[in-house]
Amino acid sequence: MKKNVFFLLICAFAMTGIAQAQNRDEIQVKATGLNNVTISQDRIPSEGSWFSYVGDYSSPQIIGIGMPFNWGYMFPAELMSEYKGCSFTEFGFLDAGEEQFATTYTLNIYTGGDIAPGTLIHTQTFEITGTVGDVVTFRLDTPIEIDGTENIWLTFYHDGSIEYPAPAVADVGNPNSRWLGIDGYGWMDVASVSSEAYSWLAWVYVDGYDWIGESNEAISVYPNPTSGNVSILASGINHVAVMNAIGQVIYESNADGNMATLDMSQYQNGVYMVRVTTENGQIVKLVTKQ
Repeated sequence: MKKNVFFLLICAFAMTGIAQAQNRDEIQVKATGLNNVTISQDRIPSEGSWFSYVGDYSSPQIIGIGMPFNWGYMFPAELMSEYKGCSFTEFGFLDAGEEQFATTYTLNIYTGGDIAPGTLIHTQTFEITGTVGDVVTFRLDTPIEIDGTENIWLTFYHDGSIEYPAPAVADVGNPNSRWLGIDGYGWMDVASVSSEAYSWLAWVYVDGYDWIGESNEAISVYPNPTSGNVSILASGINHVAVMNAIGQVIYESNADGNMATLDMSQYQNGVYMVRVTTENGQIVKLVTKQ
């Protein structure tokens, strides 16, 4: 399926980890822009509950470090608790490889771990065709059920056979969008080894997320994406809350009626969770601010 479709490192290391950290100045992160490529809204995933840390896709870049490496997202348990009972079923990836150069990546998903991935629970290879700028989606071989109690890592690996394998954008300010892993050096914040910080560009599909809670009634949230106000239509709304990408409640208000309005202009670009409580239960929607 093709659609208009990834840390702050504060920790105490063991002695081997300290030795690795002392050599991190050897890592050379390099980036280049994608010529004449703009990831507009009509090219990103638009159906269902797609999630990414990134909300502004206007200036995609590709990253390399001259060797094989891993990169990706960490979704903290606090955020995953909002997805309890749902599953990851697909992922989206920007074709940022060299033009007309097919290359293979490996997706790895882990549970647990605060400063590095914990237990590997899924691995899957996929191929990018070399049609630079295309956004493609891939179905997971096995759905990943979310229990809502552990961190989940969505990471990608490339063997370094092309110079710039990793799609990214300018840093969106969330450290969990910037994890970088290199054999012999461990996992780190890409901002700790680069003069400029980058957030990885990827999407994951959360099946069942639109209907978290006890309510299965219809709800309308529009426009979505938005740069300003969002209107919410549902029967018997009594409370609305907005949560950021790490699950923190950044706004909440009581309501009374069948319509509520949110002003999203005050927030940074990105994906937010809007939790609507009605007389029949709760519904959670993803809203993109751009």
